Amino acid sequence: MSQGLKIAKSALLTAEHLSWCTDGNLILDDISFIVEQGSFTGILGPNGAGKSSLLRCLYRFVKPEQGLVSFERDDIWQLNANDYAKNVAVVLQETPSHFNLTVHDVVALGLIPHKGLFARANKADDEKIVKAIAQVGLVHKTQQNFEHLSGGEKQRALIARAIVQSPRLLIMDEPTSHLDVRYQIQIMELAKSLGITVIATFHDLNLASAMCDDLLVLDQGKLVCQGTPKAVLTKEMLSDVFGVCADISEHHQHKVPHISYYYGYIQDEHGEHHV
Repeated sequence: MSQGLKIAKSALLTAEHLSWCTDGNLILDDISFIVEQGSFTGILGPNGAGKSSLLRCLYRFVKPEQGLVSFERDDIWQLNANDYAKNVAVVLQETPSHFNLTVHDVVALGLIPHKGLFARANKADDEKIVKAIAQVGLVHKTQQNFEHLSGGEKQRALIARAIVQSPRLLIMDEPTSHLDVRYQIQIMELAKSLGITVIATFHDLNLASAMCDDLLVLDQGKLVCQGTPKAVLTKEMLSDVFGVCADISEHHQHKVPHISYYYGYIQDEHGEHHV
């Protein structure tokens, strides 16, 4: 364990001194953080900050050059791949192609880590699939071809697949980036309602503020800020990391930080922003 990173029993996932590079470029630079069980953690940062790369390290798509990712104190690369898949589900921003599969068939794919690719579903499995489809509001689409769904419907179907997978951790890489406002809110509220640990990347900082217990802010591959939305979402951070001018107020419903951006501002020769 690293010095200075106090890992409580309630920690589900831990990254310690994580670094990763590709083609000689350092993409992630000495990143350390803890994700508590049952928490909703948002990852923020400008384009190219390393958000998706960090998630790929967490769900074992790429292996970091340095550092350690632990799931309940076990190195994820020492775990059996199928065992890790039983505990971790992933929903990406680009929906995969499932040609000629119905919504029911796609959701049923969540059983694979538990039963194998060619095992038959039993009555309990079928009930689990039906319940998950109902939970995401797609009962009327059950036998429809997945490819014919709207973007929001596809994301809901993939979350239903994750529900059937019964993970302890759900990782979401900007799943709302191509959706309208209604579905952005709906998808994230659905993920939050599952009662499991969630890690998600966001472009919409106000949505992240409303949904997340903790935020991690990346900039040029470094973790530059972490904490609660109130601690992280400051005018100084928005200026330093995102290069924007904004006011921070309290959202009247959730009592969390709400960002109001300024428009028509300029940057002077010292890098300061002015309206």
